[in-house]
Amino acid sequence: MTKDELKNIVSSVMSETLKKYNINEIETNNMLFSLNEYMDNHMFEGIDVDDENHIVSFNPNHQEYVDTNDHWNPKPIYNEINGYKVISIFKRKDTENNLDGNPLIYALKGHKWKFKNPSYDIFALLRRFVAVTKELKETYDVIITTPSSNKLNTEVLYKVRRLIKHETSYEDFFMKNDAIYVYEELLDNNWIEKHYNEKDAKRIDTEIYRAICRIQKSKDNGGNDGVFSYKFIRNKDVRNAIIQSMSINDMYKDEITYGKYLNGKKILVIDDTVTSGKTISDSAEAIIETYAPESITFLTLFSPLMSE
Repeated sequence: MTKDELKNIVSSVMSETLKKYNINEIETNNMLFSLNEYMDNHMFEGIDVDDENHIVSFNPNHQEYVDTNDHWNPKPIYNEINGYKVISIFKRKDTENNLDGNPLIYALKGHKWKFKNPSYDIFALLRRFVAVTKELKETYDVIITTPSSNKLNTEVLYKVRRLIKHETSYEDFFMKNDAIYVYEELLDNNWIEKHYNEKDAKRIDTEIYRAICRIQKSKDNGGNDGVFSYKFIRNKDVRNAIIQSMSINDMYKDEITYGKYLNGKKILVIDDTVTSGKTISDSAEAIIETYAPESITFLTLFSPLMSE
């Protein structure tokens, strides 16, 4: 249902109700005008998706695929994932065609999808991002971005640094582990054996091995240049067999130098989206392995997948 369709239904019902109470036409029109104005300014907005041509566009008249929030009445989306507080800007929604807002993520990353009207679409989304971020009441000492194969996380970091008061920020704090190293050293075979019978365990191991082989290919050939990424393991449950996907860059492992900036501090970690939540736990555990922060909170552009 589009926003206009919803407005028409609500207006019709309200109009009939006002007639029953003998409210005159002028007062009725004034009340309906106020109602429509309120609905225009207090409803989440969505996106249009052209699946055939891989084009996505912002649409303020419905809430499909993604709730892009409302710049008049912005509301951060709060979740707890793997024991960590996660704050999101846009709400991904479960859809029948399983696109689930992913086209918008891909368009922002410049990966196979594009915007219909980049200047308008990106400005509209950025405006809502800023509005929601300004609503965050929490304060943080340190802001860190997770590693990404595109510039989206870094661009978000630049915006957040200007909107949220903090003392220190790092954009190269983490690094993703080499895929071969993950498979040979960080694959939890005990977890696989515990959760699957012998036959399925072999199938899972083969599935992970094939994912590693795909990762080893160049990005031009559908791989990731040998750098591990969970997106190549399509079974989200199987991702739990990976002990760790990332680590702290060597220079930041010097607790003598960086301990004063991280120990006992409130850390905000930025990521683009939440799928299985494994990257969240991996990055938090990588920090805790060396440092003892007061808290770790995550800020993501897109929420975990949520029902309508």
